[in-house]
Amino acid sequence: MGGASVGFDLKEVDAVKKMLANASLNASDRSRLLQSIGVEMEAQTQERFDTQKSPDGDSWKNLASKTREYYAGQGWSARSVLVGEGTLRDSITSEVQGGAWSVLVGAAMEYAAVHQFGAEIVPKNAKALFVPGYGMLQKVNIPARPYLGVSPDDAKVIEGAVASFLGGIIK
Repeated sequence: MGGASVGFDLKEVDAVKKMLANASLNASDRSRLLQSIGVEMEAQTQERFDTQKSPDGDSWKNLASKTREYYAGQGWSARSVLVGEGTLRDSITSEVQGGAWSVLVGAAMEYAAVHQFGAEIVPKNAKALFVPGYGMLQKVNIPARPYLGVSPDDAKVIEGAVASFLGGIIK
């Protein structure tokens, strides 16, 4: 999975760790459980593009006023932070890590890490960068707007999903 990703080890959540310690799952059940958790984490991550908040609950930094002006001039005034056409949000996927109790959740777009972690972009083979709405710049600073990760509320939902799954197969 390219772009940006965050691994989530189910055993890091104490309640999940206790439930799994008492469960003896076959490979098929384990895979189904992890896939269902991955799908839930995808939905949680995609929801952050609506709330515009990090997993820690911090609001994303607003777009710069010049960026908003440029978007308005292009007829894109309704665009929210990181959404544009929705390509980044729609690229969120999950992948079960074989042989481990973990699920990898990430975004496949090449610029995904820039938005997750922030970046300073400088020209490599030119004196300046052309940035629409700004003109020629020596560097561009893009603030971090974390969308990947597990919030405390997310962890509770995952714990509930694990409990429900285990309740359905452990009699």
